[in-house]
Amino acid sequence: MSVEAKNTYDIFVFGLSRSDNTLSSVTKAFAKELARNHRVFYIDRPYSFKDLLAVFYSASFRKKIGAVVFGIGSFRTQTLGTASIVQIIPCLTLPINFLPPGKLFDFFNRYNNYIIYSAISKTINRYNVNEYVYFNSFLPVLVPSISKYFKYQPLVNIYQSFDEMSGEPYIAKHGVLAEDAAILNCDLAIATSSSLCERHSKKSNRTVHLVANGVDIDLFDAANNANLERPIEFEQFQKPVIIYTGHYSDLRLDSDLIIRICEEFKNCEIVFVGTYDALDLEKFGLNTIENLHFIGPRNIEALPAYLKYAQVGIIPYKLTGLTAGIYPLKINEYLAAGLTCVSTNFSKDLSDFSPYIYLVNSTDEFISKVHLALNEDQKGKRENGINYATGNSWQSRIEKLEILISGFLKGELPK
Repeated sequence: MSVEAKNTYDIFVFGLSRSDNTLSSVTKAFAKELARNHRVFYIDRPYSFKDLLAVFYSASFRKKIGAVVFGIGSFRTQTLGTASIVQIIPCLTLPINFLPPGKLFDFFNRYNNYIIYSAISKTINRYNVNEYVYFNSFLPVLVPSISKYFKYQPLVNIYQSFDEMSGEPYIAKHGVLAEDAAILNCDLAIATSSSLCERHSKKSNRTVHLVANGVDIDLFDAANNANLERPIEFEQFQKPVIIYTGHYSDLRLDSDLIIRICEEFKNCEIVFVGTYDALDLEKFGLNTIENLHFIGPRNIEALPAYLKYAQVGIIPYKLTGLTAGIYPLKINEYLAAGLTCVSTNFSKDLSDFSPYIYLVNSTDEFISKVHLALNEDQKGKRENGINYATGNSWQSRIEKLEILISGFLKGELPK
C-alpha cells in the first residue's frame, strides 16, 4: 500500500516514539492527524549498537533487522487508525549518551546525525518529495532542525517540547542544552503546556507557541456509545474499578497517595494500565497490595473498553517542576470516554478543566472527591466533560499548527 500526496507539502516527523510502537504517544498522535491531509514520513528513533543487546530477539525488531543493520527494506507503510504514514527505519547509531558534554560527544554525534540525514535524503529521492516541513518532536540531540548546509531544505523547521527535559536524568544529560539550542534555532517553536511555553520563551527570548495535546474523539467516544466487550482482566472483579492509564513513574506519581487510595477504597479495585518499572513498585511495596493491579500496557485502540468499565479515572501526580510542565494525554481521554476524573492540581493548564473534573490540592481532598465520584450521580459532570473534550480534539490542535505554519510562510509570524 502506498501513501499518496494529499496537500501542497509533505511532513517529516522525528521523535522519541517509534511508529510501530503499539502504545500511544504525543508524536504518533500528531503524525496520525497530520496524515489526514499530508504525506507523512515518520523517521523512527534509531537503534544504537547498545540497543541490539536488549532487543535482538524481540519479534518486532527481528522483522526490521535488515533495515537497521544493512539498510534493506527501510521504508514501510504503517496504518495509524484510518490514516497511513511511511515508516522510515534508520541504520544503527553509536551509543554515546555516557560521554560527557564536549568535543568528543559532539564528534560522534555528527555521525549519528549523518545517519538521520541519509535516511531523509533517501526518502526525498524515493518519494519525489518537493516541499516539506520538518517536525522534530522532543528529540533535540539528533537533527533538531535541518542544517542550512543540507541539500534539501524544508519550508519550515519545527521543534516541539512536550515534557520537562531536566526531569528525566538520562535524557537531561545532553538533552537540556540541546533543547535550548533547538528552540533558539528552529523556525517555529511549539510546546504542549503553558508552563513549557513560558519557560522556553523566557529563556530563548522568542515566542514559543502553545499547541496542547488533544484526544481522538471518535476512538474514545466508543466508551459511551459502542458495545465494547468487558476487558478480560476485569472479569475477576466484582468491585468498582478506579483506573489510571499511562506509564507508572516514581518521578511523576505520588506513591504515598496511591497507597492511601488503596487503603481507603478496599471496596474497589485500583487498576494501572500502562508500562512500569518493577523496581519502582518494589520500592514502595506496591506489588504487595491486594487491590492494586498493574496489568501492563495496552494499545490505544483497547483503552476505551477499559475506561468504559471503570467508575473513576485518577491522575495522582506529585506537585513538582517536572509535572508542572505536563499536559497529560489521559485527561481528555478520560473525559471523552465519559469517565469522572480526580486529579491533583499539578499544572496551571488544569485550571481550564476545573468545571469538568475534581481538581484537588491535598491527599485528604483527593480521597474525599473519589468518594464523591463513586457515590453521587455524575451524569451532568460526565456530559459536560464529553462536550469539553470534544473541543480539544487532535483535529483542532492540528488546525492551529497549520495556521502557525501558514503564518510563518507568509512572514506574518514573529520568530
